[in-house]
Amino acid sequence: MKSLTRMHDRGTQSQEVETQAGAVEIKENADIARIQMIFPGKPDEATRRALKANGFRWSPSQGAWQRHLNEAGRWAAERVMKAISAEGAA
Repeated sequence: MKSLTRMHDRGTQSQEVETQAGAVEIKENADIARIQMIFPGKPDEATRRALKANGFRWSPSQGAWQRHLNEAGRWAAERVMKAISAEGAA
């Protein structure tokens, strides 16, 4: 319960990150306890593979790729961003 209280105290946070695929919004949505990645359009196959490999699932109702908001989720979002960046640089 402590982590839920702490999550709500932090509130919903959002940051924009520039990638080869355009600006990706990474949103910590405390109201639904999800970390979300919002792309400007449909991500390419490699990006979708990276998202799925890191536990993200598409949520049509939210219009975002998301997973549970916790330290593992934050870490997974960083890994996806590194994978996307490395893919664009290759």
